[in-house]
Amino acid sequence: MLSELHIASFKCFETLDLPLRSLTLLTGVNGGGKSSVIQALVLLSQTLAEREWGRSLLLEGPDLAIGSAADVLNQKSASRRLSLGASTSAERVAWTFKAEDRRALSVELEGVTIDGAAIELGDAVRWLLPAARAEDSSVVGALRRLSWITAERTGPRELLPLRDSHSHATVGARGELAAGLLYWRESDEVSSELCLPEVPPTLFHQARARMQAFFPGCDLRVSPTDGASAVSLRLRSDARSDFQRPQNVGFGLTQLFPILVAVLGARKGDVILVENPEVHLHPQAQQNIGTLLALVASSGVQIVVETHSDHVLNGIRLAAKSRVIPADDVAVHFFSPAQAGGEFNPRSPKLDADGRLDAWPEGFFDQFDLALSKLL
Repeated sequence: MLSELHIASFKCFETLDLPLRSLTLLTGVNGGGKSSVIQALVLLSQTLAEREWGRSLLLEGPDLAIGSAADVLNQKSASRRLSLGASTSAERVAWTFKAEDRRALSVELEGVTIDGAAIELGDAVRWLLPAARAEDSSVVGALRRLSWITAERTGPRELLPLRDSHSHATVGARGELAAGLLYWRESDEVSSELCLPEVPPTLFHQARARMQAFFPGCDLRVSPTDGASAVSLRLRSDARSDFQRPQNVGFGLTQLFPILVAVLGARKGDVILVENPEVHLHPQAQQNIGTLLALVASSGVQIVVETHSDHVLNGIRLAAKSRVIPADDVAVHFFSPAQAGGEFNPRSPKLDADGRLDAWPEGFFDQFDLALSKLL
């Protein structure tokens, strides 16, 4: 499990050491730095996947494309260097990258430290580490098992991609591979901690049952398409109706579907980043997805969730109170723009065993109270 993220001279952050837990919630105002945290993790993971033997950080990749070196270097720093890294309970790794050309779509690896000591890179570099050390790195291992579900998820589609089974290791950044993953892995057993009772423990049946828990009467069907490398996802919102094209069913179903497949199909030690799980969901469903993410995190899958929903937060708080997840396994970080001349640093209210937070910073899910005070 990743225990901390390290950032220096990257986008809005001059320096940041952000604690991570089994479940980490990122929230705050727009422009506060939440996306930069997500992007730092995704850039590292994407680079390890796409450039196993490379010596550069890939800025324009298949999942995340954020521009040139000029777009990622901290604007307040005159340095052409940035640093990204992470820690586990076993080690701390920090990579330094240098931008020789600010127009470049990648930045070159300049150095790496492990547990604070500079490491000689040598001729063979694998996963941004000396090849001899790469396989044993717990940080690299966690980053290689990281998947990301962006807020810009694929909407209703008649056909979705079907690739070879190895290409459906995740649901894809936009959830576009979720139906294909369910097709290939429908018989995989889901972790016992996540299984709904009286439902077969396979991925298909558990995903179907979870969809029905969120949307009573809902059902789904995944079928291969003859003559095409594609599958069709058909849904219905009522057991008495026929299966329909996703375009004719509520948006919320197709937005939640890849998240459910991802978390139920995950294995212990995986790291899943989820942006805005609340999109197109009713408040009760938003609260329930918060509780479910807490349950998944307690089963050994690390979850980092970015949200603007107080209902998602409350679902997590209720999960702590009902002992679904220990409060100490939850980190809450509130991001807001820096004051004039200051740095972007989040505030981190602490959650207790009763689901209460020890601080409530200005702007932290307080809009309802502010509006209510004007209405009364």
